[in-house]
Amino acid sequence: GTPGAGGRAAEDGGGSTTEVDGSSYASWRAGSGARGAEDPLPPEHFILSPHEPTLAFIGFVRPNVGAIPPMSELQVMWWIQRLRGKVARTSTPPSYGLLGRKLTYGVDYGNYMHQLAAEFGGAPSLTTLALRSPRVLVAYCLGQAYISFFRLEGPFASEKAWAVSSGELFEPVTQRGLLSNAVFVMVTAFFGAINLTAYAVELPFLAARYLVGGRAAA
Repeated sequence: GTPGAGGRAAEDGGGSTTEVDGSSYASWRAGSGARGAEDPLPPEHFILSPHEPTLAFIGFVRPNVGAIPPMSELQVMWWIQRLRGKVARTSTPPSYGLLGRKLTYGVDYGNYMHQLAAEFGGAPSLTTLALRSPRVLVAYCLGQAYISFFRLEGPFASEKAWAVSSGELFEPVTQRGLLSNAVFVMVTAFFGAINLTAYAVELPFLAARYLVGGRAAA
């Protein structure tokens, strides 16, 4: 696309361009925030900088598996809520970065999708899924991080997403077969047990740090 007067096109890495305000783009470049040969993507989930929240970089992250279009759609949903001031940011560093990654903007697909959705209230509740549609619960727990799952609840909720999740997204789970699903559940339970063990070991240290910090503040 060709930018209009006073505008500048930001390319998403896949060939498509989006017109952005010229002053915003210029200020972003001046702050060494724009992606280039040496410049990193912005710090907030590789989407935007807190100093220029109206300029978003959509579709630049690269997943280990999965497709870029659904990630881009979720990024737009997150960005809209960010502009509305309805994103709950946490101080915990993101955990979706890939170990030994060649690209600094390479991410774990499912982890990235869920973290963005959790911040704007789009991550579904297991309780809600179990009460309303066990089929959707099974599809969600044993399927991929499809974009429809993040439209079941929250600001972008849609009844069509429930229909798609209980039908089209439930079918791949059943087609996988009982044995494959059983292995999937066992692997999930195994790593869940490891995480719980690590949390139990870490909990006393977290409590001690909290107590020491509280006394120091007093």
